[in-house]
Amino acid sequence: MTQKQSRLIWLDLLRALAILAMVVFHFTFDLMYFGYIKAGTVFQPEWRMFERSIAVSFLFLAGLSWQHTHRYGVKWPTVWRRAALLGTAAAGISLATYFTFGPYMIRFGILHLILVMSVLSQPLISLHWGAPLTFAVALASYFAWADGPVDGSIWIMWIIWTTETAGSVDYRPIMPWGFAFFAGMAAHALFQRLNAFGYAGPAWGWVRPFAFAGRHSLTIYLIHQPLLFAGFYIYQFLTTA
Repeated sequence: MTQKQSRLIWLDLLRALAILAMVVFHFTFDLMYFGYIKAGTVFQPEWRMFERSIAVSFLFLAGLSWQHTHRYGVKWPTVWRRAALLGTAAAGISLATYFTFGPYMIRFGILHLILVMSVLSQPLISLHWGAPLTFAVALASYFAWADGPVDGSIWIMWIIWTTETAGSVDYRPIMPWGFAFFAGMAAHALFQRLNAFGYAGPAWGWVRPFAFAGRHSLTIYLIHQPLLFAGFYIYQFLTTA
């Protein structure tokens, strides 16, 4: 099989669904940010639930894919190449949001978490699926029972939910958000039993554009918000000139 033929199309489609949902959420956020809909719209419970489900889906799929990539042993060149890519992307997002949102910038968002989890999870790759599942359950339990952020230094904000990050437009510390990545790693065993990884092949028909979006989900993640912002600024310029 060629590299193109061996794509897991169903996995690309799930990524495409997640990135489409994120674009919808960010478009709604931008409508609020530019004053076209009621202030506080995306902070309503139903929108917060939608936003959290998107984050969980991204992290789950990242954990599942990472476990599959290293199922026969850790590929360290892949680890460091991915770390460099995600590190650059995460730093770029932090810098861009610093100039856009100031104190509400992204200090440790979803890309930062995927980067850290991709490195820290390596000891669990070769272990029984119960190992990542245990971590997933422990962190999910913390998610359910935590009363709120803890008072702590900004230096530990990547580990646990702290008051130092109040108001950040995207904040995903390991505790509790790492549970979704670990859950994806653990779920790999179930997908193997279902022979889900045997369904590989080229995309066809109407599936092709969605599979393309899933295959390039990181690129779409990085560029969609700048494009949306540019579109809003252009629209405002044209309608107020």
